[in-house]
Amino acid sequence: MIGRRVFLVCLPLALCLAAPRVRAATDSPAATITSLQQGLIAAARDSKAPIEERYRTLEPLIVATHNLPYIAEFALRRQWSTLAEADRQRFIAVFQRLSVMTYAARFKAVGNDTFRAVTPGAADASGRVQVTTAVARASQPDVSLEYLLQKDGESWRIINIVADGVSDLALKRAEYQRVFASGGIEGLIAELEQQADRLEGG
Repeated sequence: MIGRRVFLVCLPLALCLAAPRVRAATDSPAATITSLQQGLIAAARDSKAPIEERYRTLEPLIVATHNLPYIAEFALRRQWSTLAEADRQRFIAVFQRLSVMTYAARFKAVGNDTFRAVTPGAADASGRVQVTTAVARASQPDVSLEYLLQKDGESWRIINIVADGVSDLALKRAEYQRVFASGGIEGLIAELEQQADRLEGG
């Protein structure tokens, strides 16, 4: 399990070196989404690659294109101020692992024709920008994607994704609040670890 098992030591050195380098350009909202799409395509080129290899390839890309600490904090905003700093960092770490593992597991068959054109909108009053695109599906309607990005230093990073009108951040917030209410931060961290483990196990 990534985060609890040092699989880098276990995998052959050749496999470690074989993972493609994926770099992210994040100097504009459109560049961030284009980098994400191209990185997902690059990581999926070897359809037989183990999920650990896709994870290693995608982790720097997802970290660069998403503001994961912001998303994690927003999802627990109601309880965030009550958490010890150590618990905050543990939660962010497992949230990052789950986020990267989700991409590694669910985007393993994408190709050059998977994503539609990227269309950035104008900045809103808070300076955030929405970028629209879509995922093509055979014999089915496209899945519309609306990415919300805000500037973080010199980079534009994703803070929410709306797929076919459903906000990923709203779903996470509802789920995490429910789990936290019954199990506290320890229960929530355990739940996210289990979700990541299931994705890793296929």
